[in-house]
Amino acid sequence: MELVPGQQIGTYRIIRLLGQGGMGAVYEVEHTQLGVHYALKTFTLEDGHVDVLKNKFLTEGKVLARLHDPHLVRVFDLNFDEATGTPYFVMDLVVSEDGTPRTLSDVKTAELDEDCVRQWFTELASAIDYIHKQGIVHRDIKLGNVLLSADGHVVLSDFGVSRLFSERLRSDVKAVNTMVSEAVTSARLMMGTQGYMAPEIARGEEATPAADSYSLGVMFVYLLTGIWYEPGSKVFRLLETLEYRWIDVLPRLLAENPAERPTNLSKLVETLKSAPAAELEKAVAPKAPPRRKRRVFLALAGVAALVAAIAGYFLFSHRPASSATDDFDAAFSVGGIYEGTRQ
Repeated sequence: MELVPGQQIGTYRIIRLLGQGGMGAVYEVEHTQLGVHYALKTFTLEDGHVDVLKNKFLTEGKVLARLHDPHLVRVFDLNFDEATGTPYFVMDLVVSEDGTPRTLSDVKTAELDEDCVRQWFTELASAIDYIHKQGIVHRDIKLGNVLLSADGHVVLSDFGVSRLFSERLRSDVKAVNTMVSEAVTSARLMMGTQGYMAPEIARGEEATPAADSYSLGVMFVYLLTGIWYEPGSKVFRLLETLEYRWIDVLPRLLAENPAERPTNLSKLVETLKSAPAAELEKAVAPKAPPRRKRRVFLALAGVAALVAAIAGYFLFSHRPASSATDDFDAAFSVGGIYEGTRQ
């Protein structure tokens, strides 16, 4: 079902399309009686595992209506379009100052400072702790699912592939099993986004709160360094140059073993205190740039290292080339190359 500006669905008038994904579309709408603007999400999938995913859509709306946290989207209404029977739910409208919808996938890492990133980490840690206490694993924490509000705060959205491990909550929202019948396929539906998935999820194991911790770690490594995290990479070296103690936090979130990952994320915020000045001076020589320019400084340093590496290649082409994993400086200089595939 495609909606156009001016069209009415229930008691809501369509203003504009805000975004569209594989299973649904989100519109800005106006309540015809109240004059208040909201975001309305519809289910649009027409093939594939429609029944399973439609049930997930309805469950998402019911779950979000029960959650109350300033950094989670709120749902106010859930209904069906009378003409088509298409389900929809109505939620907070979160847009930037100029009225456009923005997520963390829209920010430029070179323009970020650590105070801002630390604020976002604090807000998301609180929100994720809250949903875990309610018996929910988000399963798709990524840049594209974190909305930016007009006042610069973050709001976690899109619970469409979340897993409910609280039997009481499952009963309250009448959640159904999201597994496809074995008569149809023996495979589990893959829930999440490649690149953010914890190793155990990629192996087909069940998602636990530790999987959300891993995804959060991937996201903040990128925000701080401009590099997508890959197991075995040397990106953690860059964390030692930063003002806050990210080196004491992010490697723990990205532990290979889920049992070693912290699931009380708010406690990690206390760890993010400023590093001692002497430690920073040792890590960044000869002089650390101002905090707001550090991303640019590191990017330029990476480019310089890459140029030097290319020159060295032509001068010493008889030497064996290092692997892509070991060539950290070259990898760093093109760290954002996969941004388009991990939204």
